Amino acid sequence: MKSKQIRRDLGKFLKKLRESKKMTLLEVSAYLSMHRIKCSHANLSRIEGGIQTPKADTIAALAIIYEISSDEILFRGN
Repeated sequence: MKSKQIRRDLGKFLKKLRESKKMTLLEVSAYLSMHRIKCSHANLSRIEGGIQTPKADTIAALAIIYEISSDEILFRGN
């Protein structure tokens, strides 16, 4: 699978997780900032849009927010 497709699939999955928690990009970004993870709402938007690849620390923090393991994020629930 090409890296662009992997980024798109990951982004769609992260957006679905965020929306299931009824959170905005700003809320997620604020949470990340409180835990010293530098990822603005604009970066999150690019990640969800499949344009940008998230860093490992961002994935780990998102896993905590969305109450899912990092592995489940990386493998999109599979």
